[in-house]
Amino acid sequence: MDMLNQFFSSAVMQESLTPALLIAVVASSMSVMVLAHRLSFLTVGVSHASLAGLGLAVTLSLPLLPTATVFALFITFLLASMPEKQGITEDAGTGMLFAGSMALGVVLISTASRYEVDLFGLLFGNILTISSAEMNWLLLMAAIIMISMLVLARAWWSIAFDPITAAASGLPVSAMRLVLYGITGLTVIMCVKLAGIVLTTGLLVLPAACAWFWGHSLTGLWLLSVCFSVCGTLTGLIISYHKDWPSGATIVLALCCLFILSWGGSWLKQYVQKHKTQES
Repeated sequence: MDMLNQFFSSAVMQESLTPALLIAVVASSMSVMVLAHRLSFLTVGVSHASLAGLGLAVTLSLPLLPTATVFALFITFLLASMPEKQGITEDAGTGMLFAGSMALGVVLISTASRYEVDLFGLLFGNILTISSAEMNWLLLMAAIIMISMLVLARAWWSIAFDPITAAASGLPVSAMRLVLYGITGLTVIMCVKLAGIVLTTGLLVLPAACAWFWGHSLTGLWLLSVCFSVCGTLTGLIISYHKDWPSGATIVLALCCLFILSWGGSWLKQYVQKHKTQES
């Protein structure tokens, strides 16, 4: 209890709690679609490619998050328009754009003074450095993402498992996928502030992965994903505060532990049910 009291009485942690939980809810909501559409590698590519956007922002003295957002959307839509018929598959395109953009970002950031950029914060996240302007930008992106989820979630869900039937029913599958890619790109940029470029994928994959063992519907998966994400984020923040560990890395570790527990619990449940069936 003393540990919790110290955490919640800290002014610094109180300020970081709101953006951290906001990112956790938004990321876990999109996490369901990331797993359903197998977009895990896309999140890796976009998060690493955003380093070029951050490098441009540092070089040209532009705001970090808006510049990184514009660049991430550019990369996302460029990836979506890759000419697959010419032999460039989605994973190959992601690898090329990811490598080229990250190389550009490294070159740009290397020319900046070490006082102009917090490289550790960019790579691994630093929720304590969110300014009021960045918080407003996060709120704007969160509103766009959650409204898109409310309006398009059912259509995205249908396309994930049966795109042919979805197209036959009149859904514009290509356009819907393009929007999904764009919204995923926005979510990645939100997560970069909390988990950094390197660890962002964990926030967009682990919550839904934990929920996948227990949920049986879109709504159930979403609720469970949000619960796992909020629990992991709070646990990670509390541990990072008392152990003085990086918050983003600690949150991802907490989510990994929840995944292992969820996996183990699911296996145990199946084992017990199987054992009861054999006995009967």
